Amino acid sequence: MNSLTFRLLEVFKQVIETGSITAASAALKLSQPTVSLQLKKLSEIYNMTLLETHHGTLRLTEAGTAVYNCANEIMQSQKVLESHIDSLKMQQTSAFKLAVVSTAKYLITPILKPFCLENPGVNVQLKVGNTEQITQRLAENKDDLYIFSSVPELNNITSTPFMDNQLKLVGPMDYNGPNHCHLSELKEQKFLVREKGSATHKVLVDYCVQNNITLSNIMLIESNEAIQLAVSSGLGVAVLSQATLSQQTNAMVKELNIVDFPIVNQWHSVTLKNRPQSDISNKFTYHLLNHGQLASVS
Repeated sequence: MNSLTFRLLEVFKQVIETGSITAASAALKLSQPTVSLQLKKLSEIYNMTLLETHHGTLRLTEAGTAVYNCANEIMQSQKVLESHIDSLKMQQTSAFKLAVVSTAKYLITPILKPFCLENPGVNVQLKVGNTEQITQRLAENKDDLYIFSSVPELNNITSTPFMDNQLKLVGPMDYNGPNHCHLSELKEQKFLVREKGSATHKVLVDYCVQNNITLSNIMLIESNEAIQLAVSSGLGVAVLSQATLSQQTNAMVKELNIVDFPIVNQWHSVTLKNRPQSDISNKFTYHLLNHGQLASVS
């Protein structure tokens, strides 16, 4: 039994619009017997007459009109699909998917600005999340390049440091607690801390474990901005990246002079070894290594 195909509708539509089997066969570069056979198959599918000849002119029956309208809708849908696919291909060619941890959003804008000016055709797609969320995106191969301050322990990645990341301990401007001392002397202070998925949280926990310090009064706060504002209002002290401190000029805090602080680690660009890097991704990696000083916060 014959089944309806795109080709049958295409031939039928061409016959109607050219007015004859002869003209349709020429337009489609098919033999006239082949075109006639296609028309016969189409009629057999619906078991109805689709075309009639009247004084040598082809005319659509009511069933034929329905088939012709269907063919037009399908061909139009095909054009829409092709246009959409072409658009997606263009986006894919020029798209650059970048995912960064929350704190990195403060340093990435000054880095992206000159890059976008130098590459106006690049469609940068930026995702921001905590370390846990961006690590999950990395594991699922969702982006071209990732920026971390604490590199995930995965085997199939390439990590390249490109900038210092200073973590400082800060208090409100009127802070009068222990200072010029070791962190252990502040253990009774209220510490305002990011959630467990953040790299800053991990740095603080690791430092306390290494130095046998137990912080007795901790408040978890979701964002760096909220933490800095809470510190400035006198709610407690916190460990924050210099990148955060440099961008939030409206929140007044002061750096405390604590032994081992600031803790300095590195910002890293991270890629998956099994994901081929596009020219755009390579350009951005080069840009990070050579123009990172544009976003220097030291």
